[in-house]
Amino acid sequence: LETLEQTARRGVERRERKLGAFAVRAVLRVDGRATGRLPAVSLHARLASPDRVRLQCRWLLGLVADVALRGDTLTAWLPGERMGLQIANLSDTLGLRDPALFLGRALTAVWQAPHDAWRDAAADSAGVSLQWPERDERWRLRLDAEGRPREVSVIRAGHTVTARYGAWHGAGPAAWPARIELSDGEGWVHARIEIADLRPSQRARRAWSALVLPADARRLELDDVKHVLSGRGGSR
Repeated sequence: LETLEQTARRGVERRERKLGAFAVRAVLRVDGRATGRLPAVSLHARLASPDRVRLQCRWLLGLVADVALRGDTLTAWLPGERMGLQIANLSDTLGLRDPALFLGRALTAVWQAPHDAWRDAAADSAGVSLQWPERDERWRLRLDAEGRPREVSVIRAGHTVTARYGAWHGAGPAAWPARIELSDGEGWVHARIEIADLRPSQRARRAWSALVLPADARRLELDDVKHVLSGRGGSR
Protein backbone atom coordinates (compact mmCIF):
# COMPACT_ATOMS: atom_id res chain seq x y z
CA LEU A 1 0.00 0.00 0.00
CA GLU A 2 2.93 2.35 0.48
CA THR A 3 3.46 2.72 -3.26
CA LEU A 4 -0.24 3.36 -3.93
CA GLU A 5 -0.36 5.93 -1.12
CA GLN A 6 2.61 7.77 -2.62
CA THR A 7 1.04 7.63 -6.09
CA ALA A 8 -2.26 8.99 -4.78
CA ARG A 9 -0.52 11.81 -2.94
CA ARG A 10 1.49 12.79 -6.00
CA GLY A 11 -1.70 12.97 -8.06
CA VAL A 12 -3.44 15.15 -5.44
CA GLU A 13 -0.44 17.45 -5.08
CA ARG A 14 -0.13 17.85 -8.83
CA ARG A 15 -3.81 18.69 -9.25
CA GLU A 16 -3.63 21.15 -6.34
CA ARG A 17 -0.66 22.95 -7.91
CA LYS A 18 -2.19 23.01 -11.37
CA LEU A 19 -5.79 23.70 -10.41
CA GLY A 20 -5.55 26.35 -7.69
CA ALA A 21 -7.52 28.58 -10.07
CA PHE A 22 -9.20 27.28 -13.21
CA ALA A 23 -12.20 27.40 -15.54
CA VAL A 24 -14.27 24.39 -16.65
CA ARG A 25 -16.65 23.84 -19.54
CA ALA A 26 -19.06 20.98 -18.94
CA VAL A 27 -22.57 19.63 -19.32
CA LEU A 28 -24.67 19.49 -16.16
CA ARG A 29 -27.61 17.12 -15.61
CA VAL A 30 -29.67 17.23 -12.43
CA ASP A 31 -32.15 14.63 -11.22
CA GLY A 32 -33.62 13.52 -7.91
CA ARG A 33 -36.68 13.55 -5.69
CA ALA A 34 -36.33 17.26 -4.91
CA THR A 35 -36.17 18.46 -8.52
CA GLY A 36 -37.30 15.69 -10.84
CA ARG A 37 -35.31 15.32 -14.04
CA LEU A 38 -34.21 18.78 -15.20
CA PRO A 39 -33.04 19.65 -18.71
CA ALA A 40 -29.33 19.38 -19.39
CA VAL A 41 -27.50 22.72 -19.48
CA SER A 42 -24.04 23.94 -20.43
CA LEU A 43 -21.97 24.68 -17.34
CA HIS A 44 -19.15 27.17 -17.06
CA ALA A 45 -17.47 26.81 -13.67
CA ARG A 46 -14.63 28.88 -12.25
CA LEU A 47 -12.84 28.02 -9.04
CA ALA A 48 -10.51 30.04 -6.87
CA SER A 49 -9.02 27.66 -4.33
CA PRO A 50 -9.89 26.80 -1.71
CA ASP A 51 -13.45 27.99 -1.18
CA ARG A 52 -14.73 30.25 -3.97
CA VAL A 53 -16.75 28.72 -6.80
CA ARG A 54 -18.78 30.38 -9.57
CA LEU A 55 -21.23 28.34 -11.64
CA GLN A 56 -22.98 29.69 -14.73
CA CYS A 57 -25.58 27.52 -16.46
CA ARG A 58 -26.64 28.28 -20.03
CA TRP A 59 -29.13 26.92 -22.52
CA LEU A 60 -30.19 27.97 -26.00
CA LEU A 61 -31.75 31.22 -24.81
CA GLY A 62 -28.69 32.32 -22.83
CA LEU A 63 -27.87 32.42 -19.14
CA VAL A 64 -30.27 30.32 -17.06
CA ALA A 65 -28.62 30.58 -13.63
CA ASP A 66 -25.61 32.31 -12.13
CA VAL A 67 -24.43 30.89 -8.81
CA ALA A 68 -21.62 32.07 -6.54
CA LEU A 69 -20.53 29.93 -3.62
CA ARG A 70 -18.10 31.47 -1.18
CA GLY A 71 -17.39 29.71 2.08
CA ASP A 72 -20.76 29.05 3.69
CA THR A 73 -22.76 31.52 1.58
CA LEU A 74 -24.60 30.81 -1.67
CA THR A 75 -25.93 33.52 -3.98
CA ALA A 76 -27.97 32.59 -7.05
CA TRP A 77 -29.43 34.77 -9.82
CA LEU A 78 -31.99 33.67 -12.42
CA PRO A 79 -31.94 36.56 -14.93
CA GLY A 80 -34.77 35.30 -17.13
CA GLU A 81 -37.17 35.48 -14.20
CA ARG A 82 -35.47 38.37 -12.36
CA MET A 83 -35.28 36.10 -9.33
CA GLY A 84 -32.52 35.71 -6.75
CA LEU A 85 -31.66 33.50 -3.81
CA GLN A 86 -29.17 33.97 -1.00
CA ILE A 87 -28.41 31.44 1.75
CA ALA A 88 -26.02 32.62 4.45
CA ASN A 89 -25.66 29.32 6.30
CA LEU A 90 -25.58 26.75 3.52
CA SER A 91 -23.85 24.16 5.71
CA ASP A 92 -27.03 23.83 7.78
CA THR A 93 -29.05 23.13 4.62
CA LEU A 94 -26.66 20.65 3.01
CA GLY A 95 -25.19 19.02 6.09
CA LEU A 96 -21.66 19.89 4.93
CA ARG A 97 -19.29 21.80 7.17
CA ASP A 98 -17.61 23.63 4.24
CA PRO A 99 -19.87 23.48 1.14
CA ALA A 100 -17.66 25.59 -1.17
CA LEU A 101 -14.55 23.71 -0.15
CA PHE A 102 -16.27 20.37 -0.78
CA LEU A 103 -17.42 21.43 -4.25
CA GLY A 104 -13.97 22.75 -5.14
CA ARG A 105 -12.36 19.51 -4.05
CA ALA A 106 -14.99 17.51 -5.93
CA LEU A 107 -14.26 19.33 -9.19
CA THR A 108 -10.50 18.83 -8.82
CA ALA A 109 -10.54 15.43 -7.03
CA VAL A 110 -8.05 16.61 -4.43
CA TRP A 111 -9.11 14.17 -1.73
CA GLN A 112 -6.26 13.42 0.64
CA ALA A 113 -6.63 10.68 3.25
CA PRO A 114 -4.46 11.13 6.36
CA HIS A 115 -1.48 8.81 6.65
CA ASP A 116 -3.01 6.97 9.64
CA ALA A 117 -6.01 5.94 7.51
CA TRP A 118 -3.73 3.84 5.31
CA ARG A 119 -2.78 1.54 8.19
CA ASP A 120 -6.30 0.09 8.29
CA ALA A 121 -6.97 0.38 4.54
CA ALA A 122 -8.80 -2.44 2.75
CA ALA A 123 -7.06 -3.25 -0.55
CA ASP A 124 -8.12 -5.45 -3.47
CA SER A 125 -7.26 -5.79 -7.15
CA ALA A 126 -9.40 -2.75 -8.03
CA GLY A 127 -7.73 -0.38 -5.57
CA VAL A 128 -8.14 0.52 -1.92
CA SER A 129 -10.82 1.76 0.51
CA LEU A 130 -10.04 4.12 3.38
CA GLN A 131 -12.03 5.78 6.13
CA TRP A 132 -11.26 8.25 8.88
CA PRO A 133 -12.89 10.77 11.27
CA GLU A 134 -12.41 14.52 10.86
CA ARG A 135 -13.91 16.68 13.58
CA ASP A 136 -17.69 16.03 13.44
CA GLU A 137 -17.50 14.22 10.09
CA ARG A 138 -16.78 10.68 8.94
CA TRP A 139 -15.00 10.27 5.59
CA ARG A 140 -14.80 7.29 3.22
CA LEU A 141 -12.55 7.27 0.16
CA ARG A 142 -12.21 4.66 -2.58
CA LEU A 143 -9.17 4.85 -4.90
CA ASP A 144 -8.59 2.84 -8.07
CA ALA A 145 -5.42 0.88 -8.82
CA GLU A 146 -3.79 4.05 -10.21
CA GLY A 147 -4.44 6.02 -7.01
CA ARG A 148 -7.24 8.11 -8.53
CA PRO A 149 -10.44 8.74 -6.53
CA ARG A 150 -13.40 6.58 -7.55
CA GLU A 151 -15.76 7.61 -4.77
CA VAL A 152 -15.67 9.81 -1.67
CA SER A 153 -18.40 10.22 0.95
CA VAL A 154 -18.72 12.46 3.97
CA ILE A 155 -21.21 11.80 6.76
CA ARG A 156 -22.16 14.58 9.16
CA ALA A 157 -25.10 14.78 11.57
CA GLY A 158 -26.86 11.96 9.76
CA HIS A 159 -26.41 13.54 6.30
CA THR A 160 -24.33 11.87 3.58
CA VAL A 161 -22.91 13.55 0.48
CA THR A 162 -21.05 11.50 -2.15
CA ALA A 163 -18.87 12.32 -5.14
CA ARG A 164 -18.21 9.59 -7.73
CA TYR A 165 -15.73 9.67 -10.59
CA GLY A 166 -16.88 7.62 -13.57
CA ALA A 167 -14.21 8.68 -16.07
CA TRP A 168 -10.91 10.53 -16.28
CA HIS A 169 -8.99 12.55 -18.84
CA GLY A 170 -5.46 11.14 -19.06
CA ALA A 171 -3.71 8.69 -16.78
CA GLY A 172 -1.40 8.70 -13.79
CA PRO A 173 -0.72 11.81 -11.65
CA ALA A 174 -1.51 14.11 -14.60
CA ALA A 175 -5.11 12.87 -14.93
CA TRP A 176 -8.10 15.07 -14.13
CA PRO A 177 -11.81 14.15 -13.80
CA ALA A 178 -13.96 13.76 -16.92
CA ARG A 179 -17.23 12.73 -15.26
CA ILE A 180 -18.32 13.56 -11.70
CA GLU A 181 -21.56 12.59 -9.99
CA LEU A 182 -22.68 14.33 -6.80
CA SER A 183 -25.54 13.03 -4.68
CA ASP A 184 -26.98 13.00 -1.19
CA GLY A 185 -27.66 9.83 0.74
CA GLU A 186 -31.45 9.94 0.41
CA GLY A 187 -31.84 10.50 -3.33
CA TRP A 188 -33.04 14.10 -3.08
CA VAL A 189 -30.51 15.49 -5.56
CA HIS A 190 -28.22 13.85 -8.10
CA ALA A 191 -25.98 15.98 -10.32
CA ARG A 192 -23.86 14.65 -13.17
CA ILE A 193 -21.06 16.82 -14.54
CA GLU A 194 -19.38 15.81 -17.79
CA ILE A 195 -16.26 17.92 -18.20
CA ALA A 196 -15.27 18.79 -21.76
CA ASP A 197 -12.47 21.24 -21.06
CA LEU A 198 -10.47 22.42 -18.05
CA ARG A 199 -8.14 25.41 -18.23
CA PRO A 200 -5.84 26.41 -15.36
CA SER A 201 -5.37 30.12 -14.66
CA GLN A 202 -2.29 31.79 -13.21
CA ARG A 203 -4.48 33.68 -10.76
CA ALA A 204 -8.12 33.98 -9.81
CA ARG A 205 -9.98 37.16 -10.65
CA ARG A 206 -12.04 38.90 -8.01
CA ALA A 207 -14.99 39.08 -10.40
CA TRP A 208 -15.21 35.26 -10.41
CA SER A 209 -17.00 35.25 -7.06
CA ALA A 210 -18.50 38.74 -7.07
CA LEU A 211 -22.22 38.20 -7.61
CA VAL A 212 -24.59 40.88 -6.29
CA LEU A 213 -28.33 40.51 -6.71
CA PRO A 214 -30.08 43.48 -8.35
CA ALA A 215 -32.11 45.64 -6.00
CA ASP A 216 -35.32 44.86 -7.91
CA ALA A 217 -34.77 41.09 -7.89
CA ARG A 218 -37.60 39.00 -6.53
CA ARG A 219 -36.18 37.00 -3.63
CA LEU A 220 -36.76 33.26 -3.78
CA GLU A 221 -37.19 30.79 -0.98
CA LEU A 222 -35.67 27.31 -1.33
CA ASP A 223 -39.06 25.76 -2.11
CA ASP A 224 -39.45 28.06 -5.13
CA VAL A 225 -36.30 26.82 -6.89
CA LYS A 226 -37.77 23.53 -8.11
CA HIS A 227 -40.75 25.24 -9.72
CA VAL A 228 -38.63 27.83 -11.52
CA LEU A 229 -36.05 25.38 -12.87
CA SER A 230 -38.61 22.76 -13.85
CA GLY A 231 -40.25 25.26 -16.15
CA ARG A 232 -37.13 25.51 -18.32
CA GLY A 233 -36.76 23.64 -21.57
CA GLY A 234 -33.62 21.86 -22.76
CA SER A 235 -32.00 18.68 -23.99
CA ARG A 236 -32.33 15.41 -22.12
